[in-house]
Amino acid sequence: MDLLLIRHAQPFHLSDPAGADPSLTPEGEGQAKRLARALADGRYGKVQRLVSSPMRRAAQTAAFAAASLSLDTVVDDRLAELDRGWTTYGLDLDSYTERKLLWQDMNAGRLGVNEFDVAAFRSRVLAGIDASVDHVGGSTTAVVCHGGVINAVLSHIVGAAQMFFTEPFYTSVSRVRVEPDGYREMLSLNETHHLWD
Repeated sequence: MDLLLIRHAQPFHLSDPAGADPSLTPEGEGQAKRLARALADGRYGKVQRLVSSPMRRAAQTAAFAAASLSLDTVVDDRLAELDRGWTTYGLDLDSYTERKLLWQDMNAGRLGVNEFDVAAFRSRVLAGIDASVDHVGGSTTAVVCHGGVINAVLSHIVGAAQMFFTEPFYTSVSRVRVEPDGYREMLSLNETHHLWD
């Protein structure tokens, strides 16, 4: 089967003391619509299952895909981003003057003033992905999630020493081949041509 790891579309950057869970910007809605058209047109194979993170930016992106594919969306809490419950979204990135410092901090379990357990995050995400894969035979499953989730999965597949190594573009598609014996292979990373057609 093929597994499509899709980052959500562009959300607002915001601060919210109750927990930052932003919705999509107008540009993000446009990205989500272009992604939905590409999925419906079969650009990434015949999608037979759609799975989403419960977070608003992913759920809204998945809703466009669900409508175009005439599929129900399966929501898996294990696919939530590492920043769930934090009071800011996107604002911590402004404190990094160099990309390598951002990756160093994230691989050490920090992002700005926030901390997280890297191993626990990866374990949770991989369990969610395993559940998504187990439900489908020889088909394509699309998982709408987050940059951290995609990094957790792909770094595990390629055996990278560092978990965080790439920043997937909004609505980018990274493809993974999953064999019946469980073997997984990264086929592509960060495909975005559906946004520019």
